[in-house]
Amino acid sequence: MTSVAPAPDSPSFSLEPINLQELEASDNLLQSGFWGNFKAAAGWTPMAFQWNTVIPSGSFQGRFLLLHRRFPGNLRMAYIPYGPALPEELDADSTTASKLLILIARSLGTQLPKSCFVIRFDLTGGTRGRVGSPESAIHPQPLNRPLRPAPYRVQPPDTVMLNLEPDENTLLSGMHKKTRYNIRLAEKKGVKIHRHTGEDALRTLPLWYEIYRETGRRDGISLHPESYYRRLFENAPGPADAAAGSPEFSLYTAEHEGDTLAGIIVARSGRRSVYMYGASGALKRELMPNQLLQWNAIKDARTEGAGEYDFFGIPPADNPSHPMHGLWRFKTGFGGEILHYRGAWDYPLKPVIYSLYRWAERIRGQLAAWRKR
Repeated sequence: MTSVAPAPDSPSFSLEPINLQELEASDNLLQSGFWGNFKAAAGWTPMAFQWNTVIPSGSFQGRFLLLHRRFPGNLRMAYIPYGPALPEELDADSTTASKLLILIARSLGTQLPKSCFVIRFDLTGGTRGRVGSPESAIHPQPLNRPLRPAPYRVQPPDTVMLNLEPDENTLLSGMHKKTRYNIRLAEKKGVKIHRHTGEDALRTLPLWYEIYRETGRRDGISLHPESYYRRLFENAPGPADAAAGSPEFSLYTAEHEGDTLAGIIVARSGRRSVYMYGASGALKRELMPNQLLQWNAIKDARTEGAGEYDFFGIPPADNPSHPMHGLWRFKTGFGGEILHYRGAWDYPLKPVIYSLYRWAERIRGQLAAWRKR
């Protein structure tokens, strides 16, 4: 075990590596052993850790997945996707959260390859409020130095989470009236939703990917190759088993008179279903297949025991000038709560190299934003 000697006013703290298989079943797919193995096929090296700390208010511990990969120049970057999750008592105060994350980063620095120049935390936690409420516009307080806000965020820092405990009629009544109208319109016009899993999903995936490429061209977003999405279905260990932490992936397609109009990939991990990827073409868009796709995925998730449905990413605010404001309207139309996560924060291990990398990421982000205009 590697320990960090705390200062007199700091909590006692320790961090030790564990096996990927020791990561508990979690609602957070990106912090699962499955995700570590999945990303290993894409060039990342997965590692898992457990931290322990004792402070006057009690003892706390947690486990998390870390990924690191090689960059040009024999450098490496470490990345913690949607983690580490901090106990609510520690996450509520930005100063306390900062101190714990700094202790984690310092200890990781002694266990990662010496070529690693930065540790990037992509944090959850933060604030939440009902769609349309004043609380939904409140963002979390920033963290303290030497943690620095990352210029590029891999995972969405803002999302909509829908509670699936109410019955279907209550869920429908909580939606924007336009969303309800579009669901009924698609049903009335004869749009049919099909759910594909396992081998059936693999057979359907090429058709979905063609529509996804059209979506990428239209919205100016970069895509993984088809093989990336294929591995999700190939590597998933079968039907969801929350106790064992086995994720399940479903491909939903919307069809009308022989035409495939749109499709979404939905993941189930623990008690959470997540809308991960969506593809929609220009063909028959007036039939509004996208709302019906989501509604069918929501109903299936609820029937199969999920407690919440994550729409996985919205713009940070209801800003009509934002290039993705249409996405805001679409996802918030289903109701639920808006979550503003703490987002991505960097702990530099090699400050000079990190400064150069930070500059390059800013330029890349500006170019990506320009392409979306």
